[in-house]
Amino acid sequence: MYGAVLDSLEDRYNPSVPSAVILLMGSSFSLFLFLNSPDFTNPYYVFGIGVTGFTLLFAAVMLVSVLLKRR
Repeated sequence: MYGAVLDSLEDRYNPSVPSAVILLMGSSFSLFLFLNSPDFTNPYYVFGIGVTGFTLLFAAVMLVSVLLKRR
């Protein structure tokens, strides 16, 4: 079962440079908006910062992997 899931995900994973750039720009803009008015006492704010930071990191890794795959 585990191998079937991994094979399915491997077949469907086909990132492209434009999608990685769009994800990177959108998440960086969202993080910028979050950091304009910090409220670290609000747990929803902290969760939003964490998710946006994770998305930004994932977008950067995806862009690097796509660019290295094209070489």
